[in-house]
Amino acid sequence: MVEKQSAQEIADSERVRAGESAWASARNSSRLDAEMAAQLRMVLSESFRTAKTWLELIRALRIKGFYLERKDGRMRLRDAHSHVEICTCRFLGFPGGELETRFGEPLPEYL
Repeated sequence: MVEKQSAQEIADSERVRAGESAWASARNSSRLDAEMAAQLRMVLSESFRTAKTWLELIRALRIKGFYLERKDGRMRLRDAHSHVEICTCRFLGFPGGELETRFGEPLPEYL
């Protein structure tokens, strides 16, 4: 029987094997499958919920192998290793506009 791996275990094994995270497979399709999306939300939701500043959020995401980019008016999550766009912050349940309101400023370009 095949045992399911946690999202972090998948990301770690992929990162070691291919120099990128498991999330970079999003480049092969225009959307995440439901299971991968649920795992991604589990891995990242605490970081989004508890961050009090952009710097805190950026640091937490970097530790997990991601970064944010504002593009075409949307806040996008990207894989830090392959630079593949994974999804929008809205898809994760944290719209960019709400993050900007909460942090009191737009996403700084220098982060």
